[in-house]
Amino acid sequence: MSGAILTRELRFESLAANLPADAPLPATIATSAPITRYGVVEILDCSPEGVDLSRCPLPLIVAHDSGRLAIGVVEDVTPKGESVTAQIRFASSPEAQQIRQDVLAGIHQSLSVGYTLTDEGTNFSGGLMYRWKPFEVSIVSTPADISAGFFRSQNRSISMQNTNPIHAQITDLCTRHKTPELADGLIHQNATIEQTRTAILTEHARKDAASFGHRNVLIERSETDDRELILNTLIQRMGGKVSGETLRSSDCTNLAVRSMQLQGIDVNQRDSRDQILTRAMGTSDFPNLLSDAAGRVLSTIYDETPSALKAVARLNLLPNFKNRTVIRLPGGISALEKVNEHGEFKYGSINEGSNAWGLSTYGRIVSLTRQALINDDLGAFSSLLNEFARSSNRRESDELTKMLTGSPVVDGTALFHADRSSLISGADSALATAGLAKAVLALRMQKESGGSFIVQEPKFLVLPAALESTGRQLVASIAPNSVASVQPFSGLTVVIEPRLDASSTTAWYLVANNQQSLEYGYLDGAQGPQVFQQEGWNSDGLEIKCRLDFGCGWVSPIGWVKSAGA
Repeated sequence: MSGAILTRELRFESLAANLPADAPLPATIATSAPITRYGVVEILDCSPEGVDLSRCPLPLIVAHDSGRLAIGVVEDVTPKGESVTAQIRFASSPEAQQIRQDVLAGIHQSLSVGYTLTDEGTNFSGGLMYRWKPFEVSIVSTPADISAGFFRSQNRSISMQNTNPIHAQITDLCTRHKTPELADGLIHQNATIEQTRTAILTEHARKDAASFGHRNVLIERSETDDRELILNTLIQRMGGKVSGETLRSSDCTNLAVRSMQLQGIDVNQRDSRDQILTRAMGTSDFPNLLSDAAGRVLSTIYDETPSALKAVARLNLLPNFKNRTVIRLPGGISALEKVNEHGEFKYGSINEGSNAWGLSTYGRIVSLTRQALINDDLGAFSSLLNEFARSSNRRESDELTKMLTGSPVVDGTALFHADRSSLISGADSALATAGLAKAVLALRMQKESGGSFIVQEPKFLVLPAALESTGRQLVASIAPNSVASVQPFSGLTVVIEPRLDASSTTAWYLVANNQQSLEYGYLDGAQGPQVFQQEGWNSDGLEIKCRLDFGCGWVSPIGWVKSAGA
């Protein structure tokens, strides 16, 4: 906002007659009367502390045309609290003297001061009061501030006294309908009461659009509610689903403005979309809102398409990146033995092998360009989040599939082996009633390392895509018409993992209910893919990072049976 050249017009109210040709003309070049600019009520601070006079004396020019020579000079510029007065001395050129005569004759009736704002403004009397620096004063044709001008009494208050009944009604209407900033302009335009009502409705409609909703209905909202409202809108714009309230017709820029206003940061409506977004990214909660919204959308998409094998494996969150080591006790140590009459308990040894797995970090950084934000292209966010979610699920599925097809080893020996009753093969190992019965028997015959049987109930059939139809038919619940057609395994759940086809289209797996052998996990507090953002430096935009801390592994040799198939 500071640095932008602004203009403010002032109208003459009275003229002096019979002045000497070289006499300076007294003028008020600015007042603290409110002026509405782009929806912001602007008030110039006309106190000595509010006006930077470092460029004085100021040139007097025509219509802000700085390419032409000045026609006079503005001297003795004096801030007086409610106004800034000056003496205007015209040049001796024929053009300047002719304009001076026109001024005295009442032909030219307006001045405009060129200035820049030197701060962000402070709340004052329904608007923002700014400190400012004048650069020039121009003679123009259209006034905006009718509270100041040439030959204005220095002692007269800048507030307008409406003696005209119509003017009083206009002021009353504008005040009652919370648009007092419209009154002066409407009075100057000699507006009718009907035109005033139309102007008030138009102004309310503009404020509605700028405030993302209907302001004629007052709703008490907390700061948390407002943040959630912005967040829900961003989620919806990114293609996510929300159950709460959202803002209508709000693009990225409007949401950035609302985010800044929520934190008490004043927004200048003259700023471009680029300036607003740049400021919001650097000073407000808007980047965090984008990140939170992206995280929620990503989480929803990610949860909708989970890795199939996660339904079978056991979740275990890890506190750090150290390997999770699981020590398995010998089967005999857990067996309770009879205690003799002397109460003697026997000790057991825990000298047993251990199995471990740990987390790895996967991630990618992409940039959401500055142009996409300015163009309100949150569809780019949606596509990006969809890809992050799919990529995370692909990574998890790939790693879990490797646990099955990569010749896993537990306790130093092969996990799937006939000696462990975890592997069946031969002609009767195909996915059929006989093969399934053989796999169920193998599962029930599995033992702890000490030789004790384990109570296990078969629950899952893990199949490659090539066996899906056969598997679903095999476990389908069909009313039998003979003993031979009874299906004893109709309660099994079929899990399809197409990645298994790359290793074998005939191999399949039977898994016990609540198996505790195959584990997967995430870093505690960061379950699933996580989204982070920062304003781009090497790239012009917003850098979005997706990170996944994931791992999986075997901790026990029981609960699974593999069939090589026929």
